Amino acid sequence: MQYSSRGTTIDTEKCVANIDNNRYLMVIVASLRAREIAVQNRHSDRFEHWHTPVTALMEIQEGKLDITSIKRLK
Repeated sequence: MQYSSRGTTIDTEKCVANIDNNRYLMVIVASLRAREIAVQNRHSDRFEHWHTPVTALMEIQEGKLDITSIKRLK
């Protein structure tokens, strides 16, 4: 029996490749971006970003965030 995932598929290897092949920096960039998303949507009635870490990793995977983003996010 094969189970299908209900969520999005995140390719961590692609995320690491987009952040200069450094898994530690990927975690730092994703956590900073997740916090930024949470603060921006704290009082929003829309439920677009319930899972902010997933949203941050999807942005890294799509190439919207890179190593230069860490300076902007701090």
